[in-house]
Amino acid sequence: MSRFNRHPSLLIAAAVLAACLFFLLSSSHGTTIDEPLSQNELNQPLSSPNDDANSCSVDLELLRQYVTNPLSVDYARLEIAVDQSDNFTGYSDDLNVKFPKFRTVSLDGDAQREDLSPERCTPAATIKGPRPRPRPDASHLIFGVATSMDRLLDSLDAFAHWAGGTNARILAVVDTAGSAKKEAMARAEALGIRLIIREKEAEERLDRWFYLVQDLYRLRDEKTQWVVLIDDDTFFPSMQRLVDRLATYDTTQPLYVGSTTEDLFQLYSGGLMAYGGAGIFLSLPLVQQLQPFFEECYVFKSGGDRMLARCIYAHTNTKLTWERGLFQVDLRGDASGFYEAGREQPLSVHHWKSWFQADMVALSKVASVAGDEALLHRWLLPGDWYLVNGFSVIKYATISDDPMPMEQTWDESKYTGPDPFTFSLGPLRRKDENKISYRLQTAVSERERVRQIYTREVEPGRVEVLEVVWAVASTNSHI
Repeated sequence: MSRFNRHPSLLIAAAVLAACLFFLLSSSHGTTIDEPLSQNELNQPLSSPNDDANSCSVDLELLRQYVTNPLSVDYARLEIAVDQSDNFTGYSDDLNVKFPKFRTVSLDGDAQREDLSPERCTPAATIKGPRPRPRPDASHLIFGVATSMDRLLDSLDAFAHWAGGTNARILAVVDTAGSAKKEAMARAEALGIRLIIREKEAEERLDRWFYLVQDLYRLRDEKTQWVVLIDDDTFFPSMQRLVDRLATYDTTQPLYVGSTTEDLFQLYSGGLMAYGGAGIFLSLPLVQQLQPFFEECYVFKSGGDRMLARCIYAHTNTKLTWERGLFQVDLRGDASGFYEAGREQPLSVHHWKSWFQADMVALSKVASVAGDEALLHRWLLPGDWYLVNGFSVIKYATISDDPMPMEQTWDESKYTGPDPFTFSLGPLRRKDENKISYRLQTAVSERERVRQIYTREVEPGRVEVLEVVWAVASTNSHI
């Protein structure tokens, strides 16, 4: 009798060991850590509470969050299917889809959903869109941000849209990390963000921001081409577009690339420099030139971006290269006109959760279905309606034959001279006080589907809810 027959436990242990080895070997060939995620994979949750629910329905629980009347709401739905194609060349500016009609939906009772007829969920249009592609390789970029742990945690979801799965590194310098550091690192890893957290308790935040340049330079590797300074509310709508734009520069030369403020009052008080919220891009040759002068430049005690500009101007021949796609968004009050202008998608935006409230995380979710190209894209609908994807659905009271001027919705500048914003944002037109506007409140990702909730307060206590559903055409059962 063999040893295994005499000892059945040995036979069982051997079988378990063989099974474990087979699992480990087979799974090790499935993925690699550095393989970039596609935009669809990055934005798509592993599971959704709505996956098993009837997609042709109204989410009553979601509507209840945005209405003041607990009994009913005026509701309309617009469904758009996206035919994802390898031959996509860009979205048109016109969409032949009528603005949907509202109907009253009861919110009374405990029901969580109300089923709709298939007709109401039939896509009003099927448009060509980009097929999901791997995330761009941004391993040549190191981003630095000086912030607090609370603000860092609050920023990670927004960072994930542009940095997740790209191999870009983000160094966050905080005052005190504490127990929140472990939470932040775990969340960053889950979101595909290469995050480094360092504590510098003794220095002021602006000091930490200025010295980020040195910290980032020490983190460079053989791939590094750019050191990038940002604020925690800097947002890049498309990392692919940013990488492509930076590729047009010769990084073997000292380069200081960024954007000035949009407001002449800020420009005269702050100077001609790259403002931090838009993103400041420094090539390695320039950062290397600055290394001997940091202690000397510390006497330029001011805002971090101003200290950096004075240091560059005082000790190098490099001057600011104004990258017009980057935006500081120094617009106080209602900045909706900036986002609704229908111009080329910004490379960066800023102040979206401070001076003005615009949820970039919710805005970016539609990218999983329609690509980054769809973010803030403005379509003209019949009846002079505009769908500004991820931001608003609007109809101007004053119709203009020239779509180029940007509506100046924000507060006036303190600048006493004429046209304080025209040099940066012109042409401009007056604010349309009677514009009808449905603003994005939230977006929900489901499998190959994104539901956007836009609302408008028609009168006190009465809210209209417009739901725009984006779905991948091949999986839409109602087409």
